[in-house]
Amino acid sequence: MSTTWDRLLPRLREIEDLASAVRLLHWDQAVMMPPAGAASRASAIATLQGLLHERHTAPEVGDLLDELADDDTLDDDQRAHVRVFRRDYEKATKVPPELVKELAELEGLAYQAWTEARPAWDFGILKPHLERMLELKKEQADALGWEGERYDALLDTYEPDMTTAEVEAMFAALGDGLRPLVHDVIDSAPHLPEFLTRTYDAGKQEAFSQWLVQKLGFDTDAGRLDTSPHPFTAHIAGGDVRQTTKADPRDLMMSIFATIHETGHALYEQGIPDRLIGLPASRPASLGLHESQSRMWENQVGRSRAFTEFMLPHLKEQFPDELGMLTPEGFYRGANHPRRTLIRVTADELTYNLHVALRFEIELALFRDELAVADLPDAWDAGMEKHIGIRPENHADGVLQDMHWSIGALGYFPTYTLGNLYAAAFFAKARADLPDLDEDLRNGDGSALLAWLREKVHVHAYLRPAKEIGEEIIGGPLTAEPFLDYVEKKFTTLYD
Repeated sequence: MSTTWDRLLPRLREIEDLASAVRLLHWDQAVMMPPAGAASRASAIATLQGLLHERHTAPEVGDLLDELADDDTLDDDQRAHVRVFRRDYEKATKVPPELVKELAELEGLAYQAWTEARPAWDFGILKPHLERMLELKKEQADALGWEGERYDALLDTYEPDMTTAEVEAMFAALGDGLRPLVHDVIDSAPHLPEFLTRTYDAGKQEAFSQWLVQKLGFDTDAGRLDTSPHPFTAHIAGGDVRQTTKADPRDLMMSIFATIHETGHALYEQGIPDRLIGLPASRPASLGLHESQSRMWENQVGRSRAFTEFMLPHLKEQFPDELGMLTPEGFYRGANHPRRTLIRVTADELTYNLHVALRFEIELALFRDELAVADLPDAWDAGMEKHIGIRPENHADGVLQDMHWSIGALGYFPTYTLGNLYAAAFFAKARADLPDLDEDLRNGDGSALLAWLREKVHVHAYLRPAKEIGEEIIGGPLTAEPFLDYVEKKFTTLYD
């Protein structure tokens, strides 16, 4: 047994405790905190982030990692924890503590500004925060170091070992395959089904969501479901995974599929082996892998003919007047109705990745110094017309619709599309391995699929790199082809 590991372990536990406190404060800010608490909350988070950075970058931590580099007494799990923590340590030691603290405080203030700017349709409220955020994120990227281009440093934070050039190539192939299909399918699709235009009580939507997450396998003794302006999932600590959804009386489908989406994230977090919890390799290997779980449950499962047949009778119990006469075929078509929409989170499977492509394109322009923050609204509107074919009428439905930039999550958006590509490839393999999967889903039983995902994805956490995990399941590198095959077969069948 390694005595060096025994000396490092308490430091790892302390770092995780501090990180857990920061995650809890962020969750509270999004779910429960009164708006007037924004400034003090930002200060508290900044203080904790400063302490976290200090513990993470202590010279003695580096000494312990150096000792462990040649320690042949470590078991496989311990070696993985050291590998992941060394990666974190090297990144953390490159970023000045003052920058870490300023970013943490700015993220709290900018997020609160976003919550005010969006309902006011006023980009000007958020603009100065975003300008400073971009300056600091460029400083952070330069401190971390990069070879291909500055954006690589931020992308690597969310999708380790993936480069901008690789992502650009996948987006190019995806766009070439999607755009003609989008054009053909949307032109062939009928008008919006009437049931999608009705009003649905928010409280009943929330009650249905609470039932649905448990049906999908979410352990409510080890997590909870709440509401927030933007749905998200947060792993707070061992046995504490929190997800949120959003009920909109004007959009029943958004509520249902946001819930299923976040449950996919939460199931991944709850599937991490207990022996790893609280240690560096306990987290998912990449956000692309994380997103693969949410998108698979939302789309390949939630929007499947089998699962929509299962959900409809239960929805009719909540909304007998609104849905009483709806047929299973009508509900399936409504759940997959393709249309050009301004909002990413309500976009259908066909157009969703074009929404992400717009954000990726804008982020690259910002970091290549080809676009100023002041010009973001116009660039957004022009990009929406280019990628989706419509223009926003206000900033709330345009550049202000996502919270990500306000919390400094630049480099994050590409992982949504990487998750879609992984999801399609993984589900094709799961379907081959599980011949009764459709019948299971028709009965509302996702346990066989969840067990398959636990074995193939969840159990590995970050014990292995994301690319290695993905390639073992897929049988080769990630490409756009499985996703394009999936949507072409699905939507050409639906709309001839």
